Amino acid sequence: MTAIRHQLLRLAALGLALGFTALPFAVQAQTNISVQTSPAPAGRKAEVGPDSDYCARQLGTWFYCDTDPDPVRSPNANPGSPELSSDEADMAAAEKFKADMEHARLVAVWNPTEENIRRYYAFQQETMDKSGLFADTVRRLIWSDPSLDYTLQRPISTAAKTEWVDTRNTDRDLFFRGAYDQIGLFYIYRGSCGPCRVASPIVREFGQRFGVVVKPISTDGAPNPEFPDFVADRGQLKAWGITDPVTPAYLIYQKPSLDARGNTRPLSITVTDGKQITLRPCASPKGCLTYVGAGLLTVDELADRLFVTLATQPGKDF
Repeated sequence: MTAIRHQLLRLAALGLALGFTALPFAVQAQTNISVQTSPAPAGRKAEVGPDSDYCARQLGTWFYCDTDPDPVRSPNANPGSPELSSDEADMAAAEKFKADMEHARLVAVWNPTEENIRRYYAFQQETMDKSGLFADTVRRLIWSDPSLDYTLQRPISTAAKTEWVDTRNTDRDLFFRGAYDQIGLFYIYRGSCGPCRVASPIVREFGQRFGVVVKPISTDGAPNPEFPDFVADRGQLKAWGITDPVTPAYLIYQKPSLDARGNTRPLSITVTDGKQITLRPCASPKGCLTYVGAGLLTVDELADRLFVTLATQPGKDF
């Protein structure tokens, strides 16, 4: 009798199991609850949904519910996909906005209905709002961190800019006084060149004002009333790599910056506030030539080109 009773109990349990196999799918359609038919992870209990009678029932291992989404993974994320970093998420959003805006622009241009144009201008408005937010945030950050404030190096306000220009011009003048015996200017002109007739007195004034020696070179042998000691070109320009010079033109000549052993010997010049400006060294034993421009230049333009070339690093005085 005991064996028969155990067999009947097994058959009853099997019948109950077969009777309930369709129930989870019916409940799923009504309550939108995902029912899994695989064994539950070890130690996991059936989770009870707030509005589900089915999930509230204790149905055992084969009938547990999972109603809580993973709080870490996005609801739209594919299972197993890696989580995006903050930068990656921002970049993805920015790229999508850019693509959507371009799409709206093309549609509005192709079919300029009021609705299409309004949609495109909504993107434009959002772009301007974000640009304004960015600019304002940058401004506030610069106020709080002077190391980020470029205007401390190159002022833009009227008072600060005037003071900066005055100081820089003083530094420039002191630099030329300290380097006068190391540098010179080759002035290339032509007798039939109209701009040269205007440039010649300007170049002479530059040399006198800053104490820089000017050596005029005539490409056609014509004299120059501003420079009686001119030199006619007899092939030296071609040797310097200047085959068809635009006139007037200007070249810096610099003496070698080498000591008796052939090592570079930099020259430092003291300017305002005790600052030191180093003359760009010339490592060639024959001296260095640097082409600094052509055309009609003012005295200050000439001085600035020589000063920037010989005394400043790229990006430091721009």
